[in-house]
Amino acid sequence: MSFPALRARIALALLFAAATCVAQDRTPESAAPYVPTPWIIVDEVLKLADVGPGDYVADLGSGDGRLVLTAVTRYGARGGFGVDIVADLVAAANATATRQGVGDRVRFQVRDLFETPVGAATVVTLYLLPSSIPKLEQKLLAELAPGARVVSHDYPFPEWPHDRVVSMEVPEKVAITGTPRTTLYRYTVPARVDGEWELSLPGAPAKSPSLRLLITQRPGGATARVGTRERMLDATGVSVVGADVRLTLPAGIAGAQPTTLQGRATQRTIEGVQDGARWRAVRPGD
Repeated sequence: MSFPALRARIALALLFAAATCVAQDRTPESAAPYVPTPWIIVDEVLKLADVGPGDYVADLGSGDGRLVLTAVTRYGARGGFGVDIVADLVAAANATATRQGVGDRVRFQVRDLFETPVGAATVVTLYLLPSSIPKLEQKLLAELAPGARVVSHDYPFPEWPHDRVVSMEVPEKVAITGTPRTTLYRYTVPARVDGEWELSLPGAPAKSPSLRLLITQRPGGATARVGTRERMLDATGVSVVGADVRLTLPAGIAGAQPTTLQGRATQRTIEGVQDGARWRAVRPGD
């Protein structure tokens, strides 16, 4: 064999090896073995998520599609999608959707759930291994709109606090997991209120400067400080559930006693009513 031919063959072999490595790197990660969710749990998941006509439901690790299909056919969800890495399960789920007459509103795909955009969903359901749950925490908080609900079957997120929890005994699970114990955790995506706000309180003199409100938001919850640039104090009882915001100002900020503010957040404002008068916080410059 001539040297140029040998060099060309080596180059081809190296190219093939590189392509094989890339393909291996892109192999979807298995987040859980296929375990069909018992039907009684399907109903409890959808009830806990308050699924209704306005919802678009995503199931990450959708198996035979039963959660999304039930959400649409029995709970009236407007649509949904599921992803799984097992092609046969995805094909069966799409066939069932067609057979049930909802193929135009429900779609299942062979896809890595960690790489799947979820921003269109108002409800996300999970039944995954505990090692997979932490990997999704930041993704769901970043992509889902405030107010979206997430229900995780058996395993909670490590930092994100759940709103509600349902525990039950399901005998059908003994053959699958060795125990009938079932726990469902519901989460609500909080509004993104991290950062600085200018706070105007009812009863404040018209020319008085706005207070400075600094909110620090992490998956585990939010904290806040309030006051002027010269003197900042800690607020207490800070909670953000969906668009609902609640915090208690310390004494001396809005009167001699601590004052609790409750309101709703948008991208640029937080507004509510306190003692019959409206209070408002805006991003600086608005």
